[in-house]
Amino acid sequence: MKATNQMAPQIHDFSSLPNNAVDEVLRLGEATLTGTVQIAVAADQRATAMAGIFGAGFVALLAVAAAIATNERYTPSLFFAALTTATGLFVAAVCCAWAARPNDFFVGGYEPRHIMKSTGDVVWMKRYACEDVQKRIDANARSLEKGAKLVIAGAVIAFLSPVAGGVAFSLNRLF
Repeated sequence: MKATNQMAPQIHDFSSLPNNAVDEVLRLGEATLTGTVQIAVAADQRATAMAGIFGAGFVALLAVAAAIATNERYTPSLFFAALTTATGLFVAAVCCAWAARPNDFFVGGYEPRHIMKSTGDVVWMKRYACEDVQKRIDANARSLEKGAKLVIAGAVIAFLSPVAGGVAFSLNRLF
Protein backbone atom coordinates (compact mmCIF):
# COMPACT_ATOMS: atom_id res chain seq x y z
CA MET A 1 0.00 0.00 0.00
CA LYS A 2 1.37 3.38 -0.91
CA ALA A 3 0.67 5.70 1.95
CA THR A 4 -0.27 9.26 1.20
CA ASN A 5 2.39 11.89 1.61
CA GLN A 6 0.29 14.18 3.77
CA MET A 7 1.58 14.81 7.25
CA ALA A 8 -1.21 17.16 8.31
CA PRO A 9 -4.60 15.52 8.81
CA GLN A 10 -7.22 16.56 6.31
CA ILE A 11 -10.80 17.33 7.22
CA HIS A 12 -13.26 15.17 5.34
CA ASP A 13 -16.91 16.20 5.19
CA PHE A 14 -19.36 13.42 4.49
CA SER A 15 -22.48 15.52 5.17
CA SER A 16 -23.30 15.76 1.46
CA LEU A 17 -23.02 12.00 0.96
CA PRO A 18 -26.35 10.67 -0.33
CA ASN A 19 -28.29 8.60 2.22
CA ASN A 20 -28.28 5.53 -0.02
CA ALA A 21 -24.46 5.62 -0.28
CA VAL A 22 -23.60 6.01 3.41
CA ASP A 23 -23.73 2.29 4.23
CA GLU A 24 -21.49 1.34 1.32
CA VAL A 25 -18.95 4.11 1.99
CA LEU A 26 -18.79 3.10 5.65
CA ARG A 27 -18.37 -0.59 4.74
CA LEU A 28 -15.55 0.21 2.31
CA GLY A 29 -13.89 2.51 4.85
CA GLU A 30 -13.97 -0.21 7.51
CA ALA A 31 -12.48 -2.67 5.01
CA THR A 32 -9.68 -0.23 4.20
CA LEU A 33 -9.04 0.36 7.90
CA THR A 34 -8.79 -3.39 8.45
CA GLY A 35 -6.35 -3.57 5.54
CA THR A 36 -4.10 -0.93 7.10
CA VAL A 37 -3.98 -2.97 10.30
CA GLN A 38 -2.96 -6.09 8.35
CA ILE A 39 -0.28 -4.11 6.51
CA ALA A 40 0.99 -2.74 9.83
CA VAL A 41 1.35 -6.24 11.28
CA ALA A 42 3.31 -7.37 8.22
CA ALA A 43 5.46 -4.22 8.30
CA ASP A 44 6.27 -4.79 11.98
CA GLN A 45 7.25 -8.38 11.24
CA ARG A 46 9.50 -7.24 8.41
CA ALA A 47 11.11 -4.52 10.51
CA THR A 48 11.65 -6.91 13.43
CA ALA A 49 13.19 -9.57 11.18
CA MET A 50 15.51 -7.04 9.57
CA ALA A 51 16.51 -5.66 12.98
CA GLY A 52 17.36 -9.21 14.07
CA ILE A 53 19.40 -9.93 10.97
CA PHE A 54 21.31 -6.66 11.15
CA GLY A 55 21.80 -7.09 14.89
CA ALA A 56 23.21 -10.59 14.39
CA GLY A 57 25.60 -9.23 11.76
CA PHE A 58 26.65 -6.52 14.19
CA VAL A 59 27.41 -9.04 16.94
CA ALA A 60 29.28 -11.33 14.55
CA LEU A 61 31.45 -8.50 13.21
CA LEU A 62 32.06 -7.23 16.71
CA ALA A 63 33.36 -10.70 17.61
CA VAL A 64 35.55 -10.66 14.50
CA ALA A 65 36.92 -7.23 15.48
CA ALA A 66 37.65 -8.51 19.00
CA ALA A 67 39.41 -11.58 17.58
CA ILE A 68 41.50 -9.40 15.27
CA ALA A 69 42.37 -7.00 18.10
CA THR A 70 43.56 -9.82 20.40
CA ASN A 71 45.49 -11.67 17.71
CA GLU A 72 49.25 -11.50 18.00
CA ARG A 73 49.39 -10.58 14.31
CA TYR A 74 47.07 -7.59 14.80
CA THR A 75 46.05 -5.96 11.52
CA PRO A 76 44.63 -2.45 12.11
CA SER A 77 43.11 -2.30 8.61
CA LEU A 78 41.01 -5.41 9.18
CA PHE A 79 40.08 -4.29 12.68
CA PHE A 80 38.80 -0.89 11.52
CA ALA A 81 37.01 -2.44 8.53
CA ALA A 82 35.16 -4.90 10.79
CA LEU A 83 34.38 -2.20 13.36
CA THR A 84 33.11 0.23 10.73
CA THR A 85 30.89 -2.39 9.11
CA ALA A 86 29.61 -3.51 12.53
CA THR A 87 28.76 0.07 13.46
CA GLY A 88 26.76 0.52 10.26
CA LEU A 89 24.85 -2.71 10.91
CA PHE A 90 24.13 -1.57 14.46
CA VAL A 91 22.66 1.71 13.21
CA ALA A 92 20.61 -0.20 10.62
CA ALA A 93 19.30 -2.55 13.33
CA VAL A 94 18.31 0.41 15.50
CA CYS A 95 16.45 2.04 12.58
CA CYS A 96 14.48 -1.13 11.92
CA ALA A 97 13.79 -1.75 15.62
CA TRP A 98 12.54 1.82 15.97
CA ALA A 99 10.18 1.26 13.03
CA ALA A 100 8.67 -1.72 14.88
CA ARG A 101 8.26 0.09 18.20
CA PRO A 102 4.82 0.22 19.82
CA ASN A 103 2.80 2.91 18.14
CA ASP A 104 -0.72 4.33 18.21
CA PHE A 105 -2.71 2.60 15.54
CA PHE A 106 -6.41 2.67 14.87
CA VAL A 107 -8.57 -0.41 14.37
CA GLY A 108 -12.11 -0.65 13.05
CA GLY A 109 -15.32 -0.67 15.01
CA TYR A 110 -16.75 1.31 17.88
CA GLU A 111 -17.34 0.60 21.51
CA PRO A 112 -21.08 0.53 22.22
CA ARG A 113 -20.68 2.99 25.12
CA HIS A 114 -19.52 5.64 22.66
CA ILE A 115 -22.21 5.20 20.02
CA MET A 116 -25.14 4.82 22.42
CA LYS A 117 -24.90 8.57 23.09
CA SER A 118 -25.97 9.39 19.52
CA THR A 119 -29.18 11.28 18.92
CA GLY A 120 -30.91 8.30 17.37
CA ASP A 121 -30.39 9.64 13.85
CA VAL A 122 -28.82 6.56 12.26
CA VAL A 123 -27.83 8.29 9.00
CA TRP A 124 -26.08 11.09 10.93
CA MET A 125 -24.28 8.52 13.03
CA LYS A 126 -23.11 6.64 9.93
CA ARG A 127 -21.89 9.87 8.32
CA TYR A 128 -19.96 10.66 11.48
CA ALA A 129 -18.55 7.12 11.44
CA CYS A 130 -17.43 7.65 7.83
CA GLU A 131 -15.57 10.81 8.84
CA ASP A 132 -14.02 9.08 11.83
CA VAL A 133 -12.98 6.01 9.82
CA GLN A 134 -11.34 8.31 7.25
CA LYS A 135 -9.39 10.07 10.04
CA ARG A 136 -8.26 6.67 11.33
CA ILE A 137 -7.19 5.56 7.86
CA ASP A 138 -5.22 8.80 7.38
CA ALA A 139 -3.50 8.41 10.77
CA ASN A 140 -2.62 4.78 10.03
CA ALA A 141 -1.24 5.73 6.62
CA ARG A 142 1.00 8.39 8.20
CA SER A 143 2.25 5.87 10.74
CA LEU A 144 2.94 3.27 8.04
CA GLU A 145 4.80 5.85 5.97
CA LYS A 146 7.06 6.82 8.88
CA GLY A 147 7.83 3.18 9.61
CA ALA A 148 8.55 2.43 5.97
CA LYS A 149 11.01 5.32 5.77
CA LEU A 150 12.87 3.98 8.80
CA VAL A 151 13.05 0.46 7.36
CA ILE A 152 14.31 1.81 4.03
CA ALA A 153 16.91 3.91 5.86
CA GLY A 154 18.01 0.83 7.80
CA ALA A 155 18.30 -1.24 4.63
CA VAL A 156 20.32 1.45 2.86
CA ILE A 157 22.65 1.83 5.84
CA ALA A 158 23.11 -1.94 6.06
CA PHE A 159 23.81 -2.11 2.33
CA LEU A 160 26.39 0.68 2.58
CA SER A 161 28.07 -0.71 5.71
CA PRO A 162 30.37 -3.15 3.87
CA VAL A 163 31.28 -0.34 1.48
CA ALA A 164 32.17 1.87 4.45
CA GLY A 165 34.18 -1.04 5.88
CA GLY A 166 36.07 -1.36 2.61
CA VAL A 167 36.78 2.36 2.59
CA ALA A 168 38.00 2.17 6.20
CA PHE A 169 40.24 -0.75 5.26
CA SER A 170 41.67 1.09 2.25
CA LEU A 171 42.24 4.35 4.08
CA ASN A 172 43.95 2.56 6.93
CA ARG A 173 46.22 0.75 4.51
CA LEU A 174 47.11 4.00 2.75
CA PHE A 175 47.85 5.99 5.86
